[in-house]
Amino acid sequence: MLFELEIILKLREILALFGNNIVFFACLYFIIPIMLICAFLVIINIFRKIKTLEKKTKLMREISDYIHEGSLIYLKQQAKVQVAILFILLIPVGLTGISFLSNPFWAFTITVITFFTGSLSSLLAGFIGMRAATKANILVVETSFEDPKKGFKLAYYGGMTTGILTISMFVLGIWLIFILTGGNIYLMIAYDFGASISSLLAQVGGGIYTKSADMGADIVGKYEMSIREDDPRNPAIIADLVGDNVGDCAGRGADLFESAAADGIGGMVLALTLFLLIGNPIFIISHLTLILLGLLSLFFTTLFLKIDFNKPSKSIWRVFIASTLFNVVLLFGMNIFLFGELGIYLFISSLMGLISAFVAILFTTYYTSIDFKPTKTVAKSSKESASISIVSGLSTGFKSVFFPVIIFCISVIIAYVFGQKFIIEYYGNASNFPTTNILGSSISPTIILIAFAIWGVNMASIASDTIISTVLSFDTFGPIIDNAAGIAEIGRDEAPEGLRENLAKLDALGNTTKAIAKGFALICGGFSSIVMFFTFLLTSHSLGEEITSFFISSNQLIHIFDYLDFHNPLIITGFAIGTILPVFFTSMILDAVRKGSRRMVEEIRYQFDTIPGLKEGKEGVKPDYDECISISAKTALHNMVKPVLIIIGIVILVGILLGPIVISALLIGNLLGCLIFGLFMSIGGASLDNAKKGIEDGLHGGKGSFAHKASIIGDTFGDPLKDTAGPSMNILITTVNTLSLTFLPLFIMTGFLWALIPIF
Repeated sequence: MLFELEIILKLREILALFGNNIVFFACLYFIIPIMLICAFLVIINIFRKIKTLEKKTKLMREISDYIHEGSLIYLKQQAKVQVAILFILLIPVGLTGISFLSNPFWAFTITVITFFTGSLSSLLAGFIGMRAATKANILVVETSFEDPKKGFKLAYYGGMTTGILTISMFVLGIWLIFILTGGNIYLMIAYDFGASISSLLAQVGGGIYTKSADMGADIVGKYEMSIREDDPRNPAIIADLVGDNVGDCAGRGADLFESAAADGIGGMVLALTLFLLIGNPIFIISHLTLILLGLLSLFFTTLFLKIDFNKPSKSIWRVFIASTLFNVVLLFGMNIFLFGELGIYLFISSLMGLISAFVAILFTTYYTSIDFKPTKTVAKSSKESASISIVSGLSTGFKSVFFPVIIFCISVIIAYVFGQKFIIEYYGNASNFPTTNILGSSISPTIILIAFAIWGVNMASIASDTIISTVLSFDTFGPIIDNAAGIAEIGRDEAPEGLRENLAKLDALGNTTKAIAKGFALICGGFSSIVMFFTFLLTSHSLGEEITSFFISSNQLIHIFDYLDFHNPLIITGFAIGTILPVFFTSMILDAVRKGSRRMVEEIRYQFDTIPGLKEGKEGVKPDYDECISISAKTALHNMVKPVLIIIGIVILVGILLGPIVISALLIGNLLGCLIFGLFMSIGGASLDNAKKGIEDGLHGGKGSFAHKASIIGDTFGDPLKDTAGPSMNILITTVNTLSLTFLPLFIMTGFLWALIPIF
């Protein structure tokens, strides 16, 4: 069993030489704390502005309070389930920490605390973001009375709260752990795993909740009874609005919190390997610094918040372009500051991450916006039948995958090459590479080239993370506007003429921004997973001589790159299992949505049939909103745990039986399956949704037409794809990677069946 790792002791020794590491300490004790203070001051300022706004409505505020309370109650119930899952995982996760500290008791205790901290930080980020969103929705409505453009800005400011909190809380947690543990980076892996578990549960639970309500409300209300969207007679309407918050606000906030954490911690573990190879610690702090400085681009975007209601999509492009260009300049300056003049090579690698993320945003917008041909075609197909509309949406989803994945692969290749270029220029020539690491062990020049090539990919991953806060702000903007439109519809007697139409345009824009966030998150998850995959390999290489295994030779672990051969059926098995994990996971989630929506449909029909005057909208007659909220909540809470535990169990079982080399193949299969499947579902579902909204705005006969009826069915088909299963793919990628890295010591010590097939 390992004790205190020599590499951690060496890191502490090097960092004690303050004069040799001025840039490192400038980042650790100056840039990061100042940026954290600025972030929290901006949050306080946003909340102060919200509190000073004048109250203008009574009924609408009651509805908003009801949505807020419903969201709060569900999140508390969800948190209890999540804590129970954390206790189940507490002992196995705690035991992994024993590998990294000399005192087993303190190792177990610190790892468990770190694990819980990561999980609770993720929950807290989602909770505060949800709270801000549910408070902002009514303010958007009331502000839009006088000027809808102000409502647009306020919705974005509400989204900014989630964007700022997601990044700042993640960095704060990692920064504190680094300082308090004396730089023991391996202990941080538990933090990321805790965040992964909470994020996956939040996304799955929130997705099941919102789509159970949404599908039931649409099928009975809009399709069967032809009543307007968000009609107060519909018993499921409040549950639907609550679902927007617990799914798209809390769920997505936890999602991107975990993505940033995976990038940050995975990169720090990778950076520790680079430190082992060449003795320079600056790579370790670069992650936190660059990701946190990305908040500056979010603050910068507030200068470009202008809305044209005739062409609302231009508004988001203005913001995304501003954020991207700002980060190009930021990354150029910071790469030179951190890595010297050779940082230009890593800047090019970084640029690949921004380009890939921007292209993902570009193609997602093209395939999901009603302004462009693909979604227009889906809407037109609704004139024929619901079946043709669904097939058209599926076709759009499948087509949308090709170019983002190709651009992603090209970006990885270029980033990889310039990462190698950096280290070659660093030493002047590959022949000058060191032959021993800083601990005195011999190393191969090939390992140095591979490690820094991976660092190039990692820089691309960090670059995409710098605009996470902007993307998340617009993602949260979506449910805020959706809620605002619903509140205005329910309380339409208090709403001035034209308000609902303007909010409807913003609602369609919000659907596009939510789809963009999902596509972007998958690209980020893809970069993160490539880095985590190689980090897993390099960590296996580093620990090969440290951990004793009776079934896997240390030589095989040290040369793990040479054993990922597809002529070995065990490797093919790992790849196949990794590829089918997202398919199996999706089937369980969609089945949960089926159960919830079926119960919801039955309840809504029952209330319309048994409550006198409800169908007719008789004054004073109200449906039982609470029963529908209860159905969504119970369905989500009862069905969100099983898929997560099954996936965790499969990965751990494969690792224990077949060892880390097969797990490496599983990670690649999981990455490809989640990336392709996630893009298809998120974009295809959003296209079907926006096609329906386009028809409701007047295309092909408008509301009440045959095309409208068909598009409603198409929308109910696409909803669970884009809001439940699709977004879960991003978290599934990173959760499986983090899980594998967390339990790597266990996999090395076991791997019982790896020797089943002799390797010569």
